[in-house]
Amino acid sequence: MANIIGASGAIIDAELSMADKEILISGINTSVIKLDSVVKDLNHVLEVKAEINTTKEIVHFSTLTKDIKLSIKNLINRYNIEIQCDFSELNEFITIRAYLYSIFYNLISNSIKYRRVDVPCIIKIKSTLKKNKLEFIFEDNGMGIDLKKNGNELFGLYRRFHANIEGKGMGLYMVKTQVETLGGKIHIQSKVNSGTKFTIEFVS
Repeated sequence: MANIIGASGAIIDAELSMADKEILISGINTSVIKLDSVVKDLNHVLEVKAEINTTKEIVHFSTLTKDIKLSIKNLINRYNIEIQCDFSELNEFITIRAYLYSIFYNLISNSIKYRRVDVPCIIKIKSTLKKNKLEFIFEDNGMGIDLKKNGNELFGLYRRFHANIEGKGMGLYMVKTQVETLGGKIHIQSKVNSGTKFTIEFVS
């Protein structure tokens, strides 16, 4: 917005050359597109928080994961991704399916996106029941995150920690928002080049 205001004010300068005006117009157009993207992202976040009254249903984790695997089958085949699931202790939960799907999808996608190219990518997903709490564990052997350096910003909006990899920095923010909207908590353990482990807790 500041870029748009500044460029709009400068473009009316009578002494400005046509070439400079074209540069400013191009800058305004780029800023408008970026602003539109931000507004759409924030609207999506607000929709997530507003839809908590959506009808809950029994969700089977094995079926949910199978659906996600089918939706990203091309990535799994292209990069030889191995996804290991263990839902033997608990395989269902009454919740909002769309939210849980999004949580699983984003965490799996993140593990694929930030995999290490020098080792086979292995993603492990497990559900357990501890003291009346449903616990999901998502673990990978990817690039990992320096938590001492970036831990406080990890779940922030538009926060990215691997500049060489394409992304908007929305995924983990949406995961945290949806987990907390469902009444849960999310924790992370990670080490650079040693993978990442997310633990999500819900009251069963």
